[in-house]
Amino acid sequence: MATLEHDDMRPSSVHPPMETPRLRIVQIIAISIFWFALNFHWSALGLIIIPSQVYVLVGELHKGEALAFVLVPGAFVALFANPLFGLLSDRMRGRFARWGKRRPYILLGTLANIGGLIWMAEARDITSLAIAYLIVQFASNAAQAPFHALLPDIVPVPQRGLTSGIMGLLSIGGNIAGALISGMYIDASKPLAQYQQGLWFTYGIIIVILLVLMLVTIFTVREKHEGARPAQKREIVSTSNTRTSWLNRSLLITGLATLLAAGIVWGLMALWNIFQLFGLHITTDVQQVVLEIVVTLGLFRVFDFNPRRDPDFAWVFVTRLLMMMGIYTIQTFLQYYMRDVVGAAHPEQQTTNFVIAISLTSLFSALGAGWLSDRVGRKRMVYLAGCLMALVGLIFIVTHSLPIVLASGAIFGLGYGAYQSVDWALVADTLPSHENYARDMGVWNISLAIPQIIAPVLGGPLIDWFVRQGQAVFGFQLLFGLAIVYCLAGTFAVRYIRSIK
Repeated sequence: MATLEHDDMRPSSVHPPMETPRLRIVQIIAISIFWFALNFHWSALGLIIIPSQVYVLVGELHKGEALAFVLVPGAFVALFANPLFGLLSDRMRGRFARWGKRRPYILLGTLANIGGLIWMAEARDITSLAIAYLIVQFASNAAQAPFHALLPDIVPVPQRGLTSGIMGLLSIGGNIAGALISGMYIDASKPLAQYQQGLWFTYGIIIVILLVLMLVTIFTVREKHEGARPAQKREIVSTSNTRTSWLNRSLLITGLATLLAAGIVWGLMALWNIFQLFGLHITTDVQQVVLEIVVTLGLFRVFDFNPRRDPDFAWVFVTRLLMMMGIYTIQTFLQYYMRDVVGAAHPEQQTTNFVIAISLTSLFSALGAGWLSDRVGRKRMVYLAGCLMALVGLIFIVTHSLPIVLASGAIFGLGYGAYQSVDWALVADTLPSHENYARDMGVWNISLAIPQIIAPVLGGPLIDWFVRQGQAVFGFQLLFGLAIVYCLAGTFAVRYIRSIK
């Protein structure tokens, strides 16, 4: 398949970036504050709201598969939406560009996200909930990809560890608040009318926080290229022979080839099931994973992801992919683990308590590890984080006592905070192109979308099958065993990032 032209996608080798001035702490917080809203949003949805809505709609025996049905299409959309809107943001031109390359997308994406949240609150069946969630994922990624690029756009290298730590702190604060608020007002054991009232109230809080903090960010952040438009205009004219519209022939060919390949693969799997070759049936879950692999490979070509050319960026991608696989394998099914294995009377509230335990300790590790990573290196923070999170997976396998499970959240929090604090700094230090930050950050965020597909696709049917067999405990033990493997593999992968000390 074709890829975008090399000169077009990597102009940084010709035009090195200007030195970025140091920022005051207030400016760093202004850049980062929207991250609190996004994490509030996704913590409330992923940990409490969606698992609870799915349980209320389908009941006990099929909740895992129904949860995957809701989550997977939305996560699949995030695979291409994030790098796509990152690329569009990088190539922002015309009247909207006078307001900045990033902020128009943050504004419009957030407004569309709010519309999707209203639909989710109204959903009365699984299909409607899945469609609304798909819209939320698409719109949120349209805002997130340009927002993510503000860090490498504006923050100088010596302050990236500190900024990443502050963003980790805000991420943790958003996670605490999202889980706490949603856990307070959502309880599937209540009568349906009261449950829906609490559901609407929680969605309303999410909408208000998203809207207010989005406005704070777009009205306080001054993008780096503002005030230098004449020079930018001259550069565009001088390079017009190599830079065309983002929607060029190469991208179209690669995109169409990806869609064609996905269609052919899907057709072959359908034919296989029709004729039952070798007596084997390809399940829907397997089909989803295979199609995800095909589409992901195509997206890598479209957005110029080249591990041979940019090995450090590729290893950062792999590290985050594996670490997030471990995190999402635990997070996605945590509420059902509380219900089926721990036997909590109110699993939504106990899930909230677990998140609070995580967050209290990660508050200490996030900012400290971010600051420390600028001095002793990013890798050591990842080593620490992976081992601590893997230890919690082991505790979940060995014991199912509610007090011990909740206490293990404190250990998980130490690792989670340490990893979140250096996550952004790692990628900012290894981005391959200085003029396509948002596109490359979008590619990096594919490592967040893939675990959101694989974790429910593998875990949902697994726990449902063992629940129906009366062996729920063993099903969750297998699930958390996978989480341990993912975290340790991510810890091992970070050692191959050569440019990071």
